[in-house]
Amino acid sequence: MKKPWKFWLGYTAINSVTVCLLLVDIFSSVDLTWGYILPGILIGFISPAAWKAQVMWNQKWEAVNLELSEANNRVEELIKERERDRIARDLHDTVGQTLSTISVKSDISKRLLHQNQERAEKELHDIQLLARSLLQDMRKIVSDLRVVSLEEEVESARSRLYESGIDFELEQQLPSIQDSSKETLLAYIIKEAVTNVIRHSRATYCKIRIIHSEAELTLEVEDNGRFDGQEWQEGNGMDGIRKRVSLMNGKVRFKKRQKCGLHLIIHVPMQTEGGASHDSYAVSG
Repeated sequence: MKKPWKFWLGYTAINSVTVCLLLVDIFSSVDLTWGYILPGILIGFISPAAWKAQVMWNQKWEAVNLELSEANNRVEELIKERERDRIARDLHDTVGQTLSTISVKSDISKRLLHQNQERAEKELHDIQLLARSLLQDMRKIVSDLRVVSLEEEVESARSRLYESGIDFELEQQLPSIQDSSKETLLAYIIKEAVTNVIRHSRATYCKIRIIHSEAELTLEVEDNGRFDGQEWQEGNGMDGIRKRVSLMNGKVRFKKRQKCGLHLIIHVPMQTEGGASHDSYAVSG
């Protein structure tokens, strides 16, 4: 019975029989043998209700399964979107930055070609090395094997800042982080922050400070750059930093120093509420 009124009509009819039997037994001289008819009455009373409950339960589970299917579809879309964001950030962090460096060095080589041939040859050699490094980075991005240590990235930052004529200082020793995924995200954050210093700050000094404890890691990057009174605006680099910090359930703050320059402060929890380290985010961020 697909229509509810038909079911309740039949159910009422079955129970009406039971009521009639009770009335006959009470008000007439007929002595009914309840030991024989009671099992049939109970079956007639319980079976339709149990069937109806089963139908309602099946309908509820069908609705739940439909919601789960829709939720799985949404999760798949979110995974795809997150993967696209990860690839975009990796391309921005590696390909974009390396190509920018190659472009700058190409301009320098062009200017020095007839003035300082030895320096021009050195710049061309650097371009060749950067191109090879870029090819390796691209292969790593494609194969999703981008695992970067803090030590490697800090040394890379030191070298890049030195080449750009910016003094570098590392305050505190680098911590040992057991979670490679988290270490890679932090390394990318340092890379992006240092790139912003080199590209936009016109600074002569940059300092990285890392304070580590069992509960939290604090990363600070500050410089003495100049803004020339122009309002500072966040770009793709800063947005990438915010997204990576968000993946680690951390907090990020950008502020201008009192004298000059930019101060980046990041707080990242090293453990979840239950005490276990995070391991649910992608290696490449």
